[in-house]
Order: sequence, then structure tokens, then C-alpha cells
Amino acid sequence: MTGRLRLATPLQLAVMTIAWLALCVAIDLAFNPRVSALDAEPPPESPLSLHFHHLRCNGCTEEITGALRKLPWLQNATMTVRASGADTVPGNFAGWLDVGGTDPAQMDFIAVDQTLRQAGFVASHMLFGGYRHFRLEGKAHHLCPPTATADCEPLPDVGAVRRPDRLQWLDSMGIDMSGSLVTFHVRFQQPGDRIDLKELFAAMDEYGMLTYTLRPVLSAE
Repeated sequence: MTGRLRLATPLQLAVMTIAWLALCVAIDLAFNPRVSALDAEPPPESPLSLHFHHLRCNGCTEEITGALRKLPWLQNATMTVRASGADTVPGNFAGWLDVGGTDPAQMDFIAVDQTLRQAGFVASHMLFGGYRHFRLEGKAHHLCPPTATADCEPLPDVGAVRRPDRLQWLDSMGIDMSGSLVTFHVRFQQPGDRIDLKELFAAMDEYGMLTYTLRPVLSAE
């Protein structure tokens, strides 16, 4: 024969509720970093790095940096040349150009690529990062909006553009109702992570679409 059931008192219920709430909050803080905390992190010294096969050839460095400084937001940027790995082999004049001292809100990666091409140079890699939480927003003249159901090819699914050798940093992408703003959501990044924007350019080339601007957005949605 069982005895009488003893229910928890209001005080006991309150204590257990507070304890469980504290545990859940602690777990959430530990495994789900807050965007506000990420915003407080110091910015990277060089968020943008460009790799060129002829960077350290005679006169090329000056031509490349001179071309980039034509962009208003790069006029006062720091530009440092470095060589690593295979770039240090004798006879190899490739290298990285690390760009710092810039405002991410002013960056436009399409403008960088086009400015370099007009000067006769093409970056083999265009790395951006140092921020844990950001997305890319590109403006297009016309793409099919999400509501289009006929006579208009929709933006491809992430699975169609992401491959084992590229765009592993791409979490999702979408387009606004006007068909003019494309958003590329980047996976949560560690401080040392960098994404290669040339991978995205290649995917857009295959799709037959290139946005006329491509900017990083660091703020939360």
C-alpha cells in the first residue's frame, strides 16, 4: 500500500524553476554566442587579402596598389605584401597583398575585381574574414523574384552551386521580392577563418549572373 503523495511546495517549485532556468541560460551562452558580444570583438588587422601570380614582379606592386587606391575607400588603406609557401620558391613572384585600415561598410568586392581588371591584373584569390557573423549582399539589375512561377529561371539552390572544392562557407542564399537584392549568408566563422570570394564569382559566372555590387554586412538581420 502506497503512502500519501506529497506534492512540491511553492517554494520548492520556485527553486527548481530558477535552477533549471539558470542551467539553460548557461548552456545557451556557452554554445550560442551572442551577436552583441561578437560586435565587441576587435576588428581584424587585415580583413581583405588578395593573391596575385605577378605581385612581386618589377613594378607590379606599385601598379596594383595604385589601381586599388583609385577606389575612395582604399585611398588611405594599409597594403602589405607578403610571400608564403610556394610563393617563396626562387623565380616565383607571386604573393599576397593584405589590405587593412578600411571600413567594411564601404567595401565593394565587385569594384575591386573590376578595377584590377581595368589595370590589367586579376587576383587568383580574394579572401575576406576575421568577423564571426556576416553576410554578403549583392545588387543585380534584374533577377527572378521568389513569386515568379513561369517564364523566369529562379536563383539556383545552394546545393547546385556548392561543391566539395568551393563555397563550403555558404550557408544559404536568397533574393528579395523585387528581384534586385541577392543575399549570401555565411556560416558562423572562427576568428582565423576567411572566405574566398573568387569561388562565389565562379559560381555566378556559371549561372550567367554577376551582381554589380557585393558588400559585406556585419550587422544582425
